[in-house]
Amino acid sequence: MRMGFLAVVAALAAPLTTLAADPPVVFQTAPVSRILDDVRAIAKLAGGENSVKEINEAIKGKLGDKGFDGLDLERPILGYVVINAKIEDSVAVIAIPVTTEKEFLGLFERFSNKKLEPIEKGLYEFKIPEPGDIPLKILVRFESQHAYVGIGLDPKTALSSQSLVQPSKLFDPSDKALASLKVHFDRLPKEIREVMSNGLKELKNKIAALPLPPEASEPARKAMDEMIKLGTRYSDLLQDAKTATARVILDVNSGEAAIELALAGNPGSALAKSIAERKPSTNKFAGLVTKDTVAGLKLQLPLFAKEIQNAAVIGLEAGQTQLKNKLPQTSHGAIDEAAKGLIRTVKDGEFDLTLALRGPDKEGRYTAVGAVAFEDPTALEAELRILYKNELPAMFKSFFNLDVAKVGKTNIHQVKLGGLLPQEVQKVFGDEASLTFALAPHGIFFAFGPDAIDTLKTALEVKKTQSPVFEIVINPKRLKNLLQLAGVDIPSENFGTKDMLLSPWSVSIEGGKELRLKFGTNLKGFEGLGGLGFVPAKKEFKQEFKK
Repeated sequence: MRMGFLAVVAALAAPLTTLAADPPVVFQTAPVSRILDDVRAIAKLAGGENSVKEINEAIKGKLGDKGFDGLDLERPILGYVVINAKIEDSVAVIAIPVTTEKEFLGLFERFSNKKLEPIEKGLYEFKIPEPGDIPLKILVRFESQHAYVGIGLDPKTALSSQSLVQPSKLFDPSDKALASLKVHFDRLPKEIREVMSNGLKELKNKIAALPLPPEASEPARKAMDEMIKLGTRYSDLLQDAKTATARVILDVNSGEAAIELALAGNPGSALAKSIAERKPSTNKFAGLVTKDTVAGLKLQLPLFAKEIQNAAVIGLEAGQTQLKNKLPQTSHGAIDEAAKGLIRTVKDGEFDLTLALRGPDKEGRYTAVGAVAFEDPTALEAELRILYKNELPAMFKSFFNLDVAKVGKTNIHQVKLGGLLPQEVQKVFGDEASLTFALAPHGIFFAFGPDAIDTLKTALEVKKTQSPVFEIVINPKRLKNLLQLAGVDIPSENFGTKDMLLSPWSVSIEGGKELRLKFGTNLKGFEGLGGLGFVPAKKEFKQEFKK
């Protein structure tokens, strides 16, 4: 009885021993139908209906009337990498959803004009026409309604029925990205992890031994020491990395498109704690970008680490000394106070900058407004007043109107420039445009335009809000109107139809469970660019598709 029971247990356990291990690198896409729909939507956005028609015609010309028959369009493409101790023996596997084996073989032949050569039942080989110096093989096995494509020096073992990773283990339904690739460091072979660990240690040693030219100044050496500390600290933190992920994000309804890089640390590690403590980035002056903005820029300098702040302070102190050596004694007070204020700002860790061009107003004129972080400029303003009084020639003083207005304890100053501006500039900003500026408690503000004083009054009221660390925004319609006012010929009627603020370029950093670095854009900001020559002609598109 006991022997019989053990035999039953062994029989039940046997299949478990043949299950494929969780792969260290996994990949997935959205369903193929969504990818095709998104490609057509982007083409329509950039080049109109004709671009979509050209894509459909190119697909039909390549695949014939059967089109994608053989490919299950309602399921995602999956993939993984089998990494061996000898990295050259690693195999990449792509799991393509298929309807039937026969139909997919037909699709492959229509697409490549070549047949997959059968090796054994369910296993095929694609003969690479020009294998090159590396003798890679491409094998295909049909299993679980997928065509598993193995690419490597010898992918046959990885494509055995026992080694194949089932789709259910590869697909993460919570991941809504268009495509994503994730590396699980704890799943890597021990030998590879040791190589990576040793590599980080070697990198740490190389960073610590970074040479400086003999002529490098003492401040440069001190600044380099701070950056070396930063590099070694982060190389130590990376020893506790758990996963790294790359995602392609696309939402055709909102127009958002982005590439996101993410890093997660082992639970309880210093890296995980550092990531969790990372707060969403902000900008003190983001509110300067208003609904009537034509184009704007928001930026926060990367002063998140103490080592970076220390290096910046060393550079500012060195610059302060050099300027004082070159400029007359009368300017030294202003130089000192400017350096002190910048150092305070650096140590604050939030060195923000915002610029915005607004308009047009009722008379068709535009206004520029901006601000840069500067902590407590009271002493600097006092020094600048002394320079104004004692050093500025009388002929220039007539252009200045100090203390023309006040918001709280902050004085607003004006420089009258309208009549001195070239006709091209007056055309945009008006012939009575002036420059106003104010040294506020946390920043230096300016406005240039026909109503600069009132613009600056409202600008001084802005509050800190959440914002990407870098972002450019445009209003396509307002931008087009401005370019036409400036005499720029816009040949495309489709370009510049959106009367809304869009972000063609942005960079954001967020913490939490993982550190996410996102490079984003809004595709609606590029609407109509096909009419400006940014989309290939029909003939060129078809030729590229055939390749």
